Amino acid sequence: MTSPFNQSLYEASLKALTSNGVPEEIAHKASEVVASDDASKPDLGRTQQDREAINEAMNYYWEHERKQH
Repeated sequence: MTSPFNQSLYEASLKALTSNGVPEEIAHKASEVVASDDASKPDLGRTQQDREAINEAMNYYWEHERKQH
């Protein structure tokens, strides 16, 4: 993650994830990745570790969504 950090995107992502069942530590990691994305780079400049953090957060998110319906 070498792109400029978008604080407002980080905060919005963290709020959305934690309010939808993602544990705070996992939501924090995923939100840091999202806030550092670089649209000018392939795969938004994400590393394998970044992709794993996003995947872990989304697994919690979708599990929470399934339980809500």
